[in-house]
Amino acid sequence: MTKMTPRKADPEAWAASGLLYEVVDNVAWLRLNRPEKRNAINRPLRTALLEAIHEVSEDPDARVAVITGNGPVFCSGADLNQEGGPFDTPPDRWVDGPNGPRRDGAMYGWYRMVDALWHSETPFISAVNGVAAGAGCQLALGCDIVLAAEDAAFWEIFVRLGLPLEGGAAWLLTRSLSLVRAKELALFGDRLPAAKAEQWGLVNAVVPAADLIDTARDWASRLATVPPPGSGPGIDRQNRDLSQRVGHIKGQLNSAWEQTMWQTFREEFSLLGVHPGNRAAWSPNNE
Repeated sequence: MTKMTPRKADPEAWAASGLLYEVVDNVAWLRLNRPEKRNAINRPLRTALLEAIHEVSEDPDARVAVITGNGPVFCSGADLNQEGGPFDTPPDRWVDGPNGPRRDGAMYGWYRMVDALWHSETPFISAVNGVAAGAGCQLALGCDIVLAAEDAAFWEIFVRLGLPLEGGAAWLLTRSLSLVRAKELALFGDRLPAAKAEQWGLVNAVVPAADLIDTARDWASRLATVPPPGSGPGIDRQNRDLSQRVGHIKGQLNSAWEQTMWQTFREEFSLLGVHPGNRAAWSPNNE
């Protein structure tokens, strides 16, 4: 195996914050490493996650990323017991008035993790090795591929804490499930076992816990080394690296959720090198 050191990353600082990071065979591995806290995310770990997600997005050696947790829990959500509490605004960001906390949340809130995953053109796989609760549930569901161990569960716990949905949960759930299923999950605040999540179409696959990491590695390797077809437009380009197109297609699909039909067509034109006022810059035979 070939291990690569990220160009701009600071894995030692991230490790001190509870995130282990490495790139192996073009796959970036992000492991939440606060098992004694059930991998609860405090501010330092959230910052490390955001920086690592951006590093993955910028590093050409990282073609795919896997997010998982060390220990029996994937992520229990925000660390409610961290110093200052989970909603404390640092003094240097405080704004007087009733809108201060809301303004700070809009700029520095938990939604940024889902936003970073969503807008990255690098595919992310979540390998959910146990309970994914609260913001941890959003971290898992915000990935492009969701794999879960048989004993994993997804828990939108907010209603039981007297909180509104956070971390982009309302946006994610209503795009991943039917509205009635999203409401069932969020309004009751019950755990959703992995097998049922698979039935609902919320996860791609459920595997025995002992096979989870190997399965994630296999899926990641397939995305990092997409081969050309045996016939058709790609047959004369056997040596091309097609992994970049995986990211482009991820971007197309994500954009399609936020665009009109015509906008999705324009996205196709741009990726094929066709622009208004220009003739086709690409065809199956001219590369």
